[in-house]
Amino acid sequence: MSVQLHPDIGQLDRSSLCYSIYSQLYHNFFNVQERKSAENPYGIEEGDETSVRLKNTAYGFASAIAGAVTGEGGSGEGGLLLDYLKKSGGDMTGMLRAAYGFEAGVGNTRILETYSTEETDSEGVVSAVEHGIRITGNLRLGGDSLYLGERQVLKYDAERATATLDASHLDMTAGTVSCSGEWLFGERESGVFISSTLLQVAGQDVYHRGNANLATVDWTMHDGSVQGDLAVAGEVLLGGALSALHGVRLGDGGRTLLTFSGEDAALSGNLSFGEGFGIRIDGKDVLVRETENRIRLGSIGGDLLLGSDDTPRIRLFSGLSDIDGDCLLVSPYGHACFPGSLTVRHDYGADLLSTYRTDAADEGIILHKRLRMGGADGFLITGDRETLSLTSDVEYVEEGVQTLAPHATAIGHYPSTSRYAPQNRKSESFVLTTDADFVTVGVPLEAAGHVGIDGSATRLANSVLYFTEELRLQAVVGGIKHYGDSLFTGSLSSEFFSSGFAGNGWAIRQNRTTGNVTATFDEVVARRRFRAYEFEVKKISAANGSLWVSDSCSGDTVEKL
Repeated sequence: MSVQLHPDIGQLDRSSLCYSIYSQLYHNFFNVQERKSAENPYGIEEGDETSVRLKNTAYGFASAIAGAVTGEGGSGEGGLLLDYLKKSGGDMTGMLRAAYGFEAGVGNTRILETYSTEETDSEGVVSAVEHGIRITGNLRLGGDSLYLGERQVLKYDAERATATLDASHLDMTAGTVSCSGEWLFGERESGVFISSTLLQVAGQDVYHRGNANLATVDWTMHDGSVQGDLAVAGEVLLGGALSALHGVRLGDGGRTLLTFSGEDAALSGNLSFGEGFGIRIDGKDVLVRETENRIRLGSIGGDLLLGSDDTPRIRLFSGLSDIDGDCLLVSPYGHACFPGSLTVRHDYGADLLSTYRTDAADEGIILHKRLRMGGADGFLITGDRETLSLTSDVEYVEEGVQTLAPHATAIGHYPSTSRYAPQNRKSESFVLTTDADFVTVGVPLEAAGHVGIDGSATRLANSVLYFTEELRLQAVVGGIKHYGDSLFTGSLSSEFFSSGFAGNGWAIRQNRTTGNVTATFDEVVARRRFRAYEFEVKKISAANGSLWVSDSCSGDTVEKL
């Protein structure tokens, strides 16, 4: 198989964010493909090259998204991750939804959580499901009102230091009401007044226990103790703090909305906040309703943690946007856009990839380390400010043993050393260097101008081969023009040559046995002087008809009349 599975996929922690995103992306990619079948032999099936490509693609997206969300792609206080909710903590600028459960706390201590409890009848059949919020720590509300069931149940007036409990019916069930202050029902002169030292009804003190059982007698007393249940048909006005240390149930319309039991504060209804109000911890806002339709979630000076060991994944039902809301950074389906910058690292290593921008004409991507093709051991590309280097291995297999021969090729621009460089300015050359033995081009190699040898006068231009400016071969009409002396170490002949009287062509050839050089031509003409140390004439004559011999002329043809 030519496509290799990315080796880092097998090393992913299945509980990690990167694995969750990778798994979701791969299943989405795989499920939109056509399956392989008898009718569709070119479809996809698990384990084939297409599925491996989809896994590698899903991992590439997942590692980039997880690196950005967890903060592994940046450092410092600014840059890309300024507005992200990192795994290590941070501030959110968008809405937080946790539709399948939520827990929050501080110092590794859970303080708030959502819960769901099934209620069963006597036969064990689930008849109802109770959903709510448990608060195991202190609940401090920065506003002056508490709304239960869209009703303002509790209101606090800071100027009068007075808390008002507004409910048509207050059911304390079997709980205990403790107050160190005073209770007043109605006006002091005509109502019921209860304090730690006095009980008055219509301004009259109540001193006897027996007359409290009479419906026609108002009751006023200094101290009172109820051994059983206390049922109040009207409103209850507390002038001091309400202490209920053995459990509290609050609600409306006969339905319990808020209960305190053990270490849990369970909310069975909606907790509503007005604009500018929310939840505070240590005097700092952690959940604030900023406007009518916008909520801000923050921490109290430390990291804001989202997720836990019991949270298999965090699913986005809405996209993550930048602080201005102009760009969707991460969509719920994995689309990502990083308009500020992008930095990619592997684990805790150095920067591998980043973006830069000087201006609109100078912006791009920087590869800080290596670029591999196909796999971690594939074709390698590296570079710096001056040189781009390409590295690959040549594989030899001899007697079943594999041997790799690594070679590198570098390209760059350097000061020119050409003899033909312009003399009136500086000149540079594009240089390709390699530690391989040869450079092979699979197609014809063409160049504009000429092809030459660096530092040498030898060059090949259009129709001219220069050795020097004086020694060259130049194409002319019908042949080649030689400039300079021509020296031959071997024979010289026409394209086709055969010796002898009946032969054809011409040649100047050296006899390998004697070393003599023989020249064969059809005719030899010497305009001035012909010298020969030895002259040998071989003549062939034939007469079969008329013979014409002349000492002053010759004829090419003879025609019989």
